[in-house]
Amino acid sequence: MQSNIQKSGDTIEVNTYYKDNKCMLEVADTGIGISDEGLSRIFDRFYREDKARSRETGGSGLGLSIATMIVKAHNGTIKAFHNEPKGTIFVVRLNR
Repeated sequence: MQSNIQKSGDTIEVNTYYKDNKCMLEVADTGIGISDEGLSRIFDRFYREDKARSRETGGSGLGLSIATMIVKAHNGTIKAFHNEPKGTIFVVRLNR
């Protein structure tokens, strides 16, 4: 299914590797990205970066908060960064 905000030519890249005795999962996209404020709040329950979205049009703002709980239950961390020149990078670190 293609999102209405996805542009032709945008990519999603998934990488896994070991670093500092941790299992790393990196997901990077070249989509519209997330604002600076959004990066500080996207793991909060019910936060939606795209204010035009509603429960009817997709998303309740719970997905990344649930992902955070799962990662923390495995003693890991999850963070998001800007992907230059556009997009977002999510990095999950789990103990090996």
